[in-house]
Amino acid sequence: MEIKWNKEHEMGIEEFDRDHKQLFAIAGRLLDKVQDPEGLADSKVRLFVLREGVRYLRGYFDEHAIREEAYMRRIGHADYAIHKQLHDEFMATTLQGYEKMVEQEMCSREEVLDFVGKGISWLVEHVSTADLAIVGKGTLGKPRLTKINAQVVEQEFNAIFASTLNIDVRTKLINSNYDGAPFGPSISQELTYRRGDQKVTVLAGLENSFLMAAAEAVYGSQLQGMEALIMSTMEIFSANFWRTVGSRFVEGDAEMVFVENHFLTQAQLQERYAKHMPKLSLLFNSSKGKFFVATETDIAAQAESFDLSVGA
Repeated sequence: MEIKWNKEHEMGIEEFDRDHKQLFAIAGRLLDKVQDPEGLADSKVRLFVLREGVRYLRGYFDEHAIREEAYMRRIGHADYAIHKQLHDEFMATTLQGYEKMVEQEMCSREEVLDFVGKGISWLVEHVSTADLAIVGKGTLGKPRLTKINAQVVEQEFNAIFASTLNIDVRTKLINSNYDGAPFGPSISQELTYRRGDQKVTVLAGLENSFLMAAAEAVYGSQLQGMEALIMSTMEIFSANFWRTVGSRFVEGDAEMVFVENHFLTQAQLQERYAKHMPKLSLLFNSSKGKFFVATETDIAAQAESFDLSVGA
């Protein structure tokens, strides 16, 4: 397996691009280790992978992120506080937990795969959105959208998937009042964020075919037996992806702090819809498979002013 670096990830600032390329290369070496099922059966190998991964990520935050934050302050980057929050959030919610595992010198195969998946998915999404925005590039480097209709939403999803995963999905809105009905073998999530005193919940899911296409875009095609890696990748990538989507449409959504994720069975998803229909619930088709997103947050409150008619 490999984690793919491409020129679309480049900020154009040599020291930061060099750091990012090195991190992608290190992630690739860790992937080589976890790809060997016999290796991960050895507790010493598992601990080595976790220790090395934690060490490199800690170096990222203690050195690279500090320099990056100093650069943003120096140029007066408007979203400095939001960007720093993303750094702090990952350290507090993910990295510190795995540092404790290293101290205890005990971790399972699934925990190692979970760590690698979360670390890589955070890195890929962060570099391709928040970091590029520092220099006015990428999705977050563009002005926030004000005109909202089905075509604009489709185009925005296409652009975000292209910039984060380098895949062409050809999104099409097919239901602007999705009710949680099954649409094929799929994975669903309930993502919880905090914004000030407000709790924000997002329901989201995608067909298995889309999940595998996204995983292959990051890791390549050698994913047999890597279910734990794929699911942890989806958990963190989705948490940041939907926050990025919200920031394109609603003032302040990029300030949401990720709290937790729960994967839902189809029965659990339909139960949630039966109890309470979200104000905004959209189902899309694409060249990779179907996906949906639903929420009650500010964008939902504005939904009545949107022209989200299918085919509009």
